[in-house]
Amino acid sequence: MNEVVLVTGSETLTGRKLIEKLLARGSRVVAPVAGRETDTGAGGTPDLTVLTWNRASWFSTKAVVREAIRVHQRLDAAWLLHPATAARVPFAEAATGDIESVLEHSVKSTVAMVRELTPHLSDSGGFLGMVLPHRSGGPPDPLDALAKGAFAEFAGAVFRESPPSVFACGFIGHSPDADGFTDHLLRLQGERPEKLRSRWFRYTEGRRPFGGTGFADSAG
Repeated sequence: MNEVVLVTGSETLTGRKLIEKLLARGSRVVAPVAGRETDTGAGGTPDLTVLTWNRASWFSTKAVVREAIRVHQRLDAAWLLHPATAARVPFAEAATGDIESVLEHSVKSTVAMVRELTPHLSDSGGFLGMVLPHRSGGPPDPLDALAKGAFAEFAGAVFRESPPSVFACGFIGHSPDADGFTDHLLRLQGERPEKLRSRWFRYTEGRRPFGGTGFADSAG
């Protein structure tokens, strides 16, 4: 039976590439999306289940995972991508609502999704990949940095506390080559090398199969 994989972050190029490649290899993909703003790039594919996800709602996250299990009976893997953040006003001008939006959509959503997924991945002996996709442009602004730092530190703690039956690890894209990056993600998901368990894989070069990459104990 084909694997069932949940993938968040289809609003990113990395997320779209990952979904396309999973479908191409015969996986059944569950893509939680934040309403009409998100395009998976694979509409009409029978092996793709698209579920509306309100990132700010604990109940919505629970409902997404419950529906994925109802449709497919199990989850074998999950790829959780750090979500892209929309352009905002400078931090000095940020309103309380701007800050709350970042906390709810970029921090709370990840915490809620991991909490809901872990029991099911444990039951299936599954794979959990936490991904920081490549970010174009200059250095992150304070709220972007807050969201990214929270994702990385939370992921590291999750790796350390994951049940032994779950292969949990992280991936960082330091190159705009989303095609090469996602090839590495899927290869390492399949291989599950022990040197990757509870650690991070950094991708920095797309020109060589293994050049410019490395394993690390932290995302820093």
